[in-house]
Amino acid sequence: MHSEVSLQSLFKRPQTYHQLAVVFTSVCVFGVTTAHIAPASAQSNQATVQEIIDGNQVFIQNKQATLNDVARQRQQVRTGQSRTALLFNTGAVARLSANSVLNIGQCARLRRGTILINGAVNACTASITTGVRGTTYLLEVDEAGNQQVKVLEGEVVVKRNAIPVTDDDLEDSELGSGSTSKPANVGSPNKNPKSKQSSAPPNNFPTTFPQNDPQNARPLEPLNVKPAEGKPVLKIDQTAQSTGSEEVVLKAGEKVEVDQRGSLGLIQQLTENEFVGLLTGNLFQGFTSQIPGIDKVRDVFGGLFPGANFPISLPNIPLLNIPNLPRFPF
Repeated sequence: MHSEVSLQSLFKRPQTYHQLAVVFTSVCVFGVTTAHIAPASAQSNQATVQEIIDGNQVFIQNKQATLNDVARQRQQVRTGQSRTALLFNTGAVARLSANSVLNIGQCARLRRGTILINGAVNACTASITTGVRGTTYLLEVDEAGNQQVKVLEGEVVVKRNAIPVTDDDLEDSELGSGSTSKPANVGSPNKNPKSKQSSAPPNNFPTTFPQNDPQNARPLEPLNVKPAEGKPVLKIDQTAQSTGSEEVVLKAGEKVEVDQRGSLGLIQQLTENEFVGLLTGNLFQGFTSQIPGIDKVRDVFGGLFPGANFPISLPNIPLLNIPNLPRFPF
C-alpha cells in the first residue's frame, strides 16, 4: 500500500512527469533511428541468378549457371557472350554485361566488364571501393584495369583502396557449392597454391589478370573475350588530371575515371548523349523486367536535360474505371 501511494505521488509531481516523458520520447526516437540506419550495414554475401539472355554463357565457379542458381561468398560469377541479372541478399539488383567477371564478397568485386547496380550494395575493384545507400550506378573495368564510375541516381562515394584487393579469399573452382550443374573441364587437377596477400602499394598493382588463377580456367564453352556487341574497350583520357584525393563523392549525372593504380580523375558531368547511351545500352535493353527505381532515374534525367525524351518507356498507372453516376431530374 505504501509503494502504491508513493507511485501515485510521484506522477503527481509535474517536474517528475516531464522528465519521464522526455526519457520515453528519447527512447522511441533512438529506436526509430537505429532501425533506419541498420540496413546500411548489410553486406552482400550471395547473389541469385534472376535472368540469362543472349545464350547460356553464365558461370558460377566455372560451372554453367541456370536460373535461381546462387553464387555465395568467396565464389565468382562470369559471363561469356551472355548477360545476366542478379539479386543480392540485401535486396539490391545488378546486371552484368558480356565478358564480365564478378567476385562475391563483402563487396561485389568487378574484375572485368561492366556492372549496373540498383540498391544497397557496395562494389569494388582491385584499387577502388564504392559506398552507397540505395542508388543506381555503373562500374566499368577494361582489360588494362582502367575504371569508370557513372551515377544515374543517388550518390556514390568512390574511395581509393590503401592496399589492392586480392583474390586470396576465393574458393577453388572445384569447391564451389550451390545448385549449379554440368561441371566444366578445368584442365589439370593440380592446383596452384594460393599466394599471400600482397602488401605492395597501389602503383604496383598488375594491369593484367593472372593466367594461372583457377578462376580463369576455361569453362564449358570457349569464351570470346572480344568486347560485347562491338563496343570498344574503355579508354581512359590520359590528359585528365587527377584530383589528388583519396575519395570523391559523385552525385546523379556525374562520372569519374580511375586508372589501374587507383588515381581518381576529375568529376565530370554526363552529357545527354552519354546518359541516353547508357539507358539504351545492353544493361537496360533486352531484359524482361525493369530495375526498381527506374522512375527515379527518369526524374534525374528530366531534371538534367529538360525537354529531352526519356528513352525508356515506363508502364502507365491504370486509371480506375468509375461508372457514370445516374442523373437526377432536378
